Amino acid sequence: MQTISKKGIVVENLNGNVKVMIQKESGCGSCSSCGGCEIKPSYYTTFTNENLNPGDFVYLDSDIKTVNRLSYFTYLFPVFMMITGAVLANTIFKNSIQDNNLLTVLFIFIFLALSIFLLRLMDKGYENKEIITIRKA
Repeated sequence: MQTISKKGIVVENLNGNVKVMIQKESGCGSCSSCGGCEIKPSYYTTFTNENLNPGDFVYLDSDIKTVNRLSYFTYLFPVFMMITGAVLANTIFKNSIQDNNLLTVLFIFIFLALSIFLLRLMDKGYENKEIITIRKA
C-alpha cells in the first residue's frame, strides 16, 4: 500500500483531539518573483490515542489510492453533472419554442447545485472514517 505523508507540528491536544499545522509547499514554478508568494499554513484536526504535546512533529499518512479516488470524484463529478445537465436540456427542449440557450444554462446551474449537494452528503459520510492516520515523527 502506497501512502502520502505530510509532516506537521502539533498545535494543541485536547483530550486526544489533536490539531496539526501543516506548512503547504510552494506551488511556484520558479518564476522571477520567487519568494513573493505568501504560503499560509493549513490545519487538520483528528483524534488519536497517542500522547502528543504541542510542538511535537508528526506525520499525517493517507492511502494514495483513497486520496486520488476522492480527488477525482470531487473535481470531476461537478463537471460531469454540468455536461449531463446541458445534454439533457438540449435533448428535452430540442423542438420547443422556448429559448433553448437559457434553459440549457438553467439546467447546468441546477445540475451543478445538485452535484455540490451530493458531494456534501458524501463528505458527511466520510466524517468519521479514518482516511488520515497520525504518527509521531
